[in-house]
Amino acid sequence: MFKNKVIVIAGATGTVGSGIVRAFLNEGAQVVGISRSAQKLEELRKTISIKPEEPFYAVSGDFTNDAEAVATKQAVSDALNGKPIDHIISSIGFVTVAVAPTKTDSAIVRDAFDHGFFNTVVMAKYFLPELINQEGSSYTIVSGGLAHGLPAFIPNVENLWLATAKNAAVNSFTYGLNAETLNNKVRVNTICIHFGVAPIGGTTNQMGMPADNDTLALAPAFLEVAKGTVKGEVICLNTWEDVNKSR
Repeated sequence: MFKNKVIVIAGATGTVGSGIVRAFLNEGAQVVGISRSAQKLEELRKTISIKPEEPFYAVSGDFTNDAEAVATKQAVSDALNGKPIDHIISSIGFVTVAVAPTKTDSAIVRDAFDHGFFNTVVMAKYFLPELINQEGSSYTIVSGGLAHGLPAFIPNVENLWLATAKNAAVNSFTYGLNAETLNNKVRVNTICIHFGVAPIGGTTNQMGMPADNDTLALAPAFLEVAKGTVKGEVICLNTWEDVNKSR
């Protein structure tokens, strides 16, 4: 279904993004991987065994501000030689570990939203309009289960409150984008991951907590959303079994 389709994946070198890149390449898609680091993009080729003949286009870029977003979008367009995009996955932004809310420096809060939420908004501003009239297109954002609360079993859980705030903002943003594109062809959704995901071949997530599976096992959920009919939803993957059900 994805043979020769064009997929743009922002955050391609991250834990979640790397598995998504490999999954779409396995389906015969043309994949543009965006990362802030050119070095990490080169490392990604080795990590997920991208063959020279596979249609993978590495683009260094960021979405910290409008100027960077414009430059990144132009770099993607140049890489594709103007070919239209079919699906976009936004897996950008990181989780900031702070201290308790009333003890966190305001500069840390601002930085957490600049690099965990604001960049997601900026990316959508420049990339989503390209898909609004593209038949069968999708725009999928990555979020996390901390959006729904902080589990008491995690030590010093109050230090993760910024992750809750950031992920909740991303989930809410989904509904705003869906309202904007309600009468358009593109489908906007967020996949909200409620469990730890390890890098390829790993056993712990980015916070050092145990993870039952790695990013390659997670990636099929993104394939299913891209080829499905769901629109305007925050799709919560509560357990790995939810990923299996999506196949």
